[in-house]
Amino acid sequence: MRYHCVLTIGEGAHSHYFWNYPFDDIVNKIIIPYVNRQIIPVKYKKIRGILNLSSVSYLRVYKTDTYLDINSAKEFQKQIEDGKLAGNDCSQEILDTVMDGRLHTATKSTLQNQFAITEKQVFVIMKFDDAILNSAYEGVIKPIVKKHKYKPIRIDDIQDSGKITDQIIEEISKSEVVIADLSGERPNCYYEAGFAHAIGKEIILTIRKNTPIHFDLSAHRFIEWGTENELRKGLDLRFKSIKKR
Repeated sequence: MRYHCVLTIGEGAHSHYFWNYPFDDIVNKIIIPYVNRQIIPVKYKKIRGILNLSSVSYLRVYKTDTYLDINSAKEFQKQIEDGKLAGNDCSQEILDTVMDGRLHTATKSTLQNQFAITEKQVFVIMKFDDAILNSAYEGVIKPIVKKHKYKPIRIDDIQDSGKITDQIIEEISKSEVVIADLSGERPNCYYEAGFAHAIGKEIILTIRKNTPIHFDLSAHRFIEWGTENELRKGLDLRFKSIKKR
């Protein structure tokens, strides 16, 4: 079986085709980079270049029983453009394969997290064993999140015997917004914030004043707070900004 991918660029003025990929290659070399909005090498009219997949508005995958040579690929392309190959379209099949868990573990976890159905909830990443942060969560974060019609959730709110790391990844994946408070400089909080960023979540970064900001996050906009009222005002403004977009 051979798989062929059509990427529609922008508003549909141009399409780019990939021919004759095995299943694992079409997933790992095209679909995962597309979901992650990466840059990939391409060849167009015999000229090599790169394609920024964030500019791709639409992706379809087709399959054939046999390898397509140059002439048959041209004919196949023409039929795609004429809308005559619906029976060869396997985009839904690939999505079902991902969601049913019939892929290798690394590929499955990447795509399942990307394709997770989002819920109207905000996952909160923060240090637990801190009286000031716990007070901020209960007295500020939860009320503000609820005010903006989201469900607030922190991992200690979940009564489940499953593996905590897996639960955190799952909850981040299905949350519309993630709040990451990096006060306390906990490595796990940085890891979780990095994961949320990697899968394209809307992230609100907060930190207590005079707390060091590690790695490359210093270039990102933080709500720096010293009092709960400062945190309340900062979160309220950020949620209003999100709603306007």
